Amino acid sequence: MTEKLWGGRFSTSVDDELEKLNSSINIDKELYAEDIAGSIAYAKSLVSVNLLTEEECAQICNGLNRIKTEWDEGRFEIKKNDEDIHTANERRLKELIGEPATKLHVGRSRNDQVATDMKLWLRSHLIDLELLMLELIKVTLERSTKDIDVLMPGYTHLQQAQPVRWSHWLLSHAWSLKSDVDRLEDMKKRVNIMPLGSGALAGNPFDIDRKQLARALDFADVTQNSMQAVSDRDFIVEFLFMCSLTGVHMSRWAEDLIIFCSKEFGYVTIDEAYSTGSSLMPQKRNPDSLELIRGTAGGLFGNCCSLMMTMKGLPSTYNKDMQGDKEVMFDSYHKLQSILKVAIGVIRTLKVSI
Repeated sequence: MTEKLWGGRFSTSVDDELEKLNSSINIDKELYAEDIAGSIAYAKSLVSVNLLTEEECAQICNGLNRIKTEWDEGRFEIKKNDEDIHTANERRLKELIGEPATKLHVGRSRNDQVATDMKLWLRSHLIDLELLMLELIKVTLERSTKDIDVLMPGYTHLQQAQPVRWSHWLLSHAWSLKSDVDRLEDMKKRVNIMPLGSGALAGNPFDIDRKQLARALDFADVTQNSMQAVSDRDFIVEFLFMCSLTGVHMSRWAEDLIIFCSKEFGYVTIDEAYSTGSSLMPQKRNPDSLELIRGTAGGLFGNCCSLMMTMKGLPSTYNKDMQGDKEVMFDSYHKLQSILKVAIGVIRTLKVSI
C-alpha cells in the first residue's frame, strides 16, 4: 500500500492505469510557486489558532522556501506517488522537516487549495497578457501615426467600397484589443476572491481568520459559500472566453493582412523574420506567422468549449472531472501570449506599399 493524502481508509493500491489517469503532476507543477505561497500563509494562520507553534511554523516556512528554490532551479525530483503539486510539495516537506509537515494540511482540502492556487496563478498571468495587449495597441498606434497619409480602399463584402486611411484600418483592430483589455480588467475583480478556508465543501472547522489569510495573499475578499467556492470554475471559463474572443480578434486582423500581402492585393509586405518560404517554389514568401495566429484562434475556442462542456453536467461541489481545468488554462495562456508577441513583431516590421 502506497501512502496518499487521501489513503486513510484504503488497504490496497490503485490500479496502475487509473494511477496514470489520476495523476496531474506533469501539468499542475506549473502551480508550484502559488501552492507554496498559499501553504506559507496557511501555516501562519494555524499559529493564530494554536494548531502550530511558532517553531513548527518556522520549520514549515523554511522547508517550503527550500522546496521553492528546488523548483526554481530545476532540482525538484518528482516521484511516482506525487499525484499532484500539493502531494509533491507536502511529501518533500515531510522529507525535509519530518513530523511538523503533517500538520500543514489540518483543516485544509486539496479542493480549496487548488482553487486558490489557480486564482493566484491566473491573477499574475493576467497582468502579463494585459501588458502584451497594451504593447500591441501601442505599436499599432505608432504605425498609424507614422502612416497617417497612406490611403487604401475600404471594403464591405470584400468588395472595394470607400477610400479610407490605412491608419483607420489599423486602429479598427486596436479598438477591438482595447475592448479585450477592458474585459480583462473587469475579470480581475472576480479572480481576486479567495476560496481558501472552504475545506472540502463545508468550510474550515478551526476558526481560521479567512480575512487575515486573504490579506496575507493579497486577495481583495473571501468567498461567501464554501460549496460554491470549491466547485466554481467560472473564473477559468471567463478567462478562456476572453482568450477565445481575443483570438477571434487577432484571427480577423491576421486574415486581413494575409489578403493584403497577397500578389493580387500587394498592399503590404510581411518582414522575412515573420515569413517562410516554399521547398518547391523558392519565389514564394508565405505569411506563416499570420496563418499560425489565425489557426491558433481555433485552439483557444476549443479550450473554452471543452471546459464549459465539462462543467455543464456536474453535480454540486468538487468532482474529479474538473482536473482538466488547469491544462486548458495553461494552454490558452501560452497560446495567447505567443500570438500577441508574434503580432507585435509583425506590425512593427510591416512594410506598406499601397
